[in-house]
Amino acid sequence: MSHNRRAMKKILIGITLVILMAMALAAMTKPERTAHYDMLKKGLTVVIGKVVDSHPLLQQYNAISTMTALNATDEYLKRNFMVFEHTFYNVGTILYKDMFIPVSIGLFGQVWLTVGEDDLQRLAERPEVMTPNAIAVLRA
Repeated sequence: MSHNRRAMKKILIGITLVILMAMALAAMTKPERTAHYDMLKKGLTVVIGKVVDSHPLLQQYNAISTMTALNATDEYLKRNFMVFEHTFYNVGTILYKDMFIPVSIGLFGQVWLTVGEDDLQRLAERPEVMTPNAIAVLRA
């Protein structure tokens, strides 16, 4: 019986050590704040590119249309994008109507978007994000 107890103690200590090492690794490898911004910007670039590519009229002015939309989005993100730091991870959020909406999560040096392309397109079409000309470009 005491042999089983010792074995269980060793297993419990081993599991505890593994968990502590994983927590220390997570705390030391949190991604930089700019990684969240870059990931969100990359997602928005893909969405805006698909919208521009899907409209024949916009294809003629592809570079101008894309740059107009990306510049407006970039300005919005500079004003409303924040990263909240936690001990083991960090969360990228967008301030919208006095609420922080999570859009990315960072853990172990990686950043993942928590929103899909549909959500990103709806974000890009909001009047507070885009100028009227940029909205017209996306909706054309």
